[in-house]
Amino acid sequence: MHLRPRPALALAFSALLSLGACGGGSDEVTPPPATPDLGTASRPLLDPAVAADFTAARYLAQAGTLGADGSSLTVDGWTPPAVGDVAALTPAFVVAADGSGTHTTLQAAIDAVPAAGPGVARHPILMKPGTYREVVCANGKAPITLYGLGADAAEVTIVAGHYNGEAKVAGTPANPCNPNAAAATYGTSGSASVAIYSDDFHAKNITFANDAMRDVVHGEGYPAGASGRSGAQAVALMTQGDRLVFDNVRVVGHQDSLYVKTANTGTVSRAYFVRSHIQGDVDFIFGRGTAVFEQCEVHYLNRRLPVGASTAMLAPSTSPLNRYGHLFVQSRFTAEAGTVPGTIHLGRAWDEGVNATTNPYVAGTSPNGQLLVRNSALGAHIQPEAPWTTSTSGRAWSREGNRFAEFQNTALAP
Repeated sequence: MHLRPRPALALAFSALLSLGACGGGSDEVTPPPATPDLGTASRPLLDPAVAADFTAARYLAQAGTLGADGSSLTVDGWTPPAVGDVAALTPAFVVAADGSGTHTTLQAAIDAVPAAGPGVARHPILMKPGTYREVVCANGKAPITLYGLGADAAEVTIVAGHYNGEAKVAGTPANPCNPNAAAATYGTSGSASVAIYSDDFHAKNITFANDAMRDVVHGEGYPAGASGRSGAQAVALMTQGDRLVFDNVRVVGHQDSLYVKTANTGTVSRAYFVRSHIQGDVDFIFGRGTAVFEQCEVHYLNRRLPVGASTAMLAPSTSPLNRYGHLFVQSRFTAEAGTVPGTIHLGRAWDEGVNATTNPYVAGTSPNGQLLVRNSALGAHIQPEAPWTTSTSGRAWSREGNRFAEFQNTALAP
């Protein structure tokens, strides 16, 4: 099965329109093609007039506290700065496993960075090539630029192998940024290999990985506490700081690879990924943070799940008060060889915190996710007529209940 070309025109996306306008940048919108694709009821396409308000500049222009109606965010017009030529940087610290740097672990180098504060300088941290098996937390630190010198981000890999259902001794921490100390298991947030809770963090030419599920093949071989139904969430990179920039990075995992979050449900924070590669299988880009993915590759892996399994790749949990959740622009959605065509959904809503008995879904109050995939190339693995699916709480997808749409996408060339 091949995807037909997916450029958008004529269908207005009423759920987005109802939230009103917001300040920000003024990106140009690609003119509509001569032969428009009108989409279907199960595949809403953004009207070009609406699309002008859903650009990278608009997504990244505001952050802070949502307030009662979402109108109290601080509009600062943030434009992600270029990390630039890392060869021109003078490192404050050098991480080298062989002892040739100032530190042998990344965590030790981050610990040496002073706390954030007025006038505190940015601290570049150079990582020499190698694989660093460690759990990392950057919390409340001065601005950091973490980088490798090689254009191949795989030359520097930071990896751990913790997962949601993995047992730990109660009273011991999981990831220090989310210690979850009282729990007997790591939990999803605690499983993160690398957690960035500091503002203005930049990274370039680095791989963030979680290999907890590396030995699972087609549903067989799960470690203790995990299965195909629960416990297998294993985060490679978790972000919570604001104004984060990731350039030419790789985020490598299976379920829940990249967790873009915020300090709490009433806060908006922003992360920008450019020229980067994110891979996994189930909900592998998720969270309530505002995130833009530009010129990125979103790569689906099929080897952990049963052959022909149908799942969703993206799972935003955006507050209904936040107009902007996750944006994918000028990106490529690819799949591992052997993935059955037409079986994988672009995304579903993560109804974060919703429980059918104790905290049922309430429209306009519960998280419902906001997601736009525009001007991107979609592989044949993606379900072509109904790319969105049932939410994590079992809430059926609908145009009225979910803020998901496409705009001027095309089929990825075979």
